[in-house]
Amino acid sequence: MSTEEREVPFVSLPWGELHESANDCHFCRLLCQDVLEDAKKPSLLGGKETFVVYLGIRPRGSGFVLEIGTRLGLRQQRYTVCLTSEDNISAHTTLREVVPPKNTDMCFSHVLKCIENCTTRHDECRELTLTALPTRVLDCSDPAQVRLVISDSATKGHYATLSYVWGEDQPYRTTAENISDYSTLIEKRFIPKTVHDAIVVTHKIGLRYLWVDSFCIMQDLDEDKAKEIANIRTYFSQAYITIIAEGPTRASEGFLNERLSEWNCSPTALPFRCLNGPVGMVHLYRERPPPTEIINSRAWCLEEHVLSPRCLLFCTHAVQYECPLARTNINGSSMWLEDFIPLLPRSASNRVDSWFRLLRDYTLRELTKPKDKLVAFAGIAELFHEMWPESRYVAGLWTHHFPESLLWVNNAALQQMRDTTRLDKARYRAPSWSWAAVDGSIGTSLTAPCRYRGRPLPAPTVMCCIKQCETRLKWEGSPYGEVTSGLLVIEAGVMPAVMEWDFEEHFGVLVRVKPGEDIKPPYSSEDWLGFYLPDAVEVLDVRRQVILIALLEAEGAVHGLVLVIFTKVDERLYNSKPKRVHTLSSMSEFTSQLTSQNECNDSPYCSQTVDMVNLVRKLRCQYAPEDIN
Repeated sequence: MSTEEREVPFVSLPWGELHESANDCHFCRLLCQDVLEDAKKPSLLGGKETFVVYLGIRPRGSGFVLEIGTRLGLRQQRYTVCLTSEDNISAHTTLREVVPPKNTDMCFSHVLKCIENCTTRHDECRELTLTALPTRVLDCSDPAQVRLVISDSATKGHYATLSYVWGEDQPYRTTAENISDYSTLIEKRFIPKTVHDAIVVTHKIGLRYLWVDSFCIMQDLDEDKAKEIANIRTYFSQAYITIIAEGPTRASEGFLNERLSEWNCSPTALPFRCLNGPVGMVHLYRERPPPTEIINSRAWCLEEHVLSPRCLLFCTHAVQYECPLARTNINGSSMWLEDFIPLLPRSASNRVDSWFRLLRDYTLRELTKPKDKLVAFAGIAELFHEMWPESRYVAGLWTHHFPESLLWVNNAALQQMRDTTRLDKARYRAPSWSWAAVDGSIGTSLTAPCRYRGRPLPAPTVMCCIKQCETRLKWEGSPYGEVTSGLLVIEAGVMPAVMEWDFEEHFGVLVRVKPGEDIKPPYSSEDWLGFYLPDAVEVLDVRRQVILIALLEAEGAVHGLVLVIFTKVDERLYNSKPKRVHTLSSMSEFTSQLTSQNECNDSPYCSQTVDMVNLVRKLRCQYAPEDIN
């Protein structure tokens, strides 16, 4: 077979015969089930009707793709053609099937070759030196006799870490009551299947120790949890390898098996006759993207992946290996591999992009406990602080990114607005000017492209001064973790306005406040000041008087914050104090009217602006700092 594209037509058996032949012939079955699925309708084909099938051959990489379709307006399917073994058709395609996640000698032989190749040939992936072990690790030297080892600072060695989804309660996790017994032996019946599979993998790749959160952290002691979680970055970044159980939705499922799922599909085996005469066997896999793994929807698992120097991923469909340079199937197959994007910046020039990409990925994920919003991202924040040592990290924001970083956008808020019953009455977890205060995917500032992404746009003009930004930590030993309060003081031009949300059009408007007038819809262009992007669904059931705080001017528009002043009724209803709930953007007309305090002079509008600045300060004085979000 040549590598040129070609298309070959042929006439099929009558539909009735083809359908009957599908019981014994794999190719006929493939035509009936995949290509001609719609043709089962009597209105399309009769039992004696034949049709023309087109087979298309398309080279791709080290193999080729088979296209099968008709001219009947029905569906066309593409199939990746794989070798089933090293046989006499290898001259025509070298593409191999992926290695399934099973406990086989072949699987671990490929794994060891990947590790050896990575540690000996990649300059950026040198073999790690012996490091201090975590506080506690599992001894996997005998998978049938696992015990908990309490290490000391003098104990050094290589160890693996496990990243997985709990998905259910783990009743036999380590506590103050059972830690002594576990130091002698952890009975196999107490170990969830996913953890036990990780113990087997650790042993098979020649390591003795494994760190697993449920067994290596005392789960009933808040002090121990806070201390160990603060060490997450160290544990994963110094691990020899991280085992990632991508497929299991619960710890009891395990990953060393071929799990049945909606994604899984069996290949179609077909004989393949070469041009020189011999016949081999190939497998056809319908083309589709790789499965969406449950672990990629869990917030805690992101930093475990990002911080690890190398990862062994047990996916639903294959075993893969990842290092800073690449992600591959362990046998080198190119099947079901997505484009590899390094998780961490390779140079100083793309640090900001990497940070916001990780933040966007993280905020798309789910957290069982909302109070962990900052905690589960702390390891990544600590890593970036080494890149930005001159900056301060306050409740998820970097001070050297101010004021742009205050203009984050909650991409999920508009969807939440369609259900006005979804009010956030959860316990405090972050100040309202932090993205950690809300749920949903967080986007970067509307002005970020001007400053960060290298586009030929003028840099925004800063219209404010950050006078103070502080947070109070819950645990002093966790500077990147949970906070109990926050205070942000901004000196800026301000403007009174009316905020109104149109529930039918799903659009928020800001309109001018005129003394002695109550402006109501429809609004004229003279009254319209701009629009706002909601952070949450609070206080949007009625028109509200608000204060607009200008932060930046970019491309003729002002961008800033909206401060909502809650009434006593609101405070009882929402259990909250004055807070930022939106970001704003305005038309160019607003720019000339919103003036910084230093340029007020004798302007009547600016005099009002000064009064509003004083009002904001008075409001801050009326409440304790921990009440001002």
